[in-house]
Amino acid sequence: MRTISRTALFFAWALLIFTSLVQAQGVRTIYLVRHADKVSEDTDAPLSDAGRRRAECLATTLADAHIDKIYVSDLQRTQQTAAPLAKKLQLKPVAMPLSKPADLIAAIRSEKAANVLVVWHGMTLPGVLRALGGPEVPPLTESEYDRFYILTMVDGDTNSKPRFTALRYCDGTK
Repeated sequence: MRTISRTALFFAWALLIFTSLVQAQGVRTIYLVRHADKVSEDTDAPLSDAGRRRAECLATTLADAHIDKIYVSDLQRTQQTAAPLAKKLQLKPVAMPLSKPADLIAAIRSEKAANVLVVWHGMTLPGVLRALGGPEVPPLTESEYDRFYILTMVDGDTNSKPRFTALRYCDGTK
């Protein structure tokens, strides 16, 4: 009986130590999406009806992801895409200039939040992803609004490569 108690105590202690180490390592998850469907090719075009539906779907999809910070560009379609989730989570998205993706990358790298959403643009999103340690992905086509990338990394571990997941999400036409 004493051996069982000692073994149980050892495993409880080991679990406590392991949990502390995982928390101390600071696992971060960065969700990256392109803005939702837009009404036109104008430089600062707003979301279409399909885009607003997709933005609502994104909010539902990430509602339980414990997003701590949201980054958007200075164009309204990224802000409108993030708005339903930001409202739900009572967060104020940080707008970064589209013309300065290096500023966005620096902000994300220095960010202490564990879970970050980035709503950006199709032509530059792959470069942002790559700069954060993700793999090479092709630029998004003009009609491709459903790509969803997830990078999971351990802060401070310069030897490990982030885990990468590519998904498709939310059909804005329904």
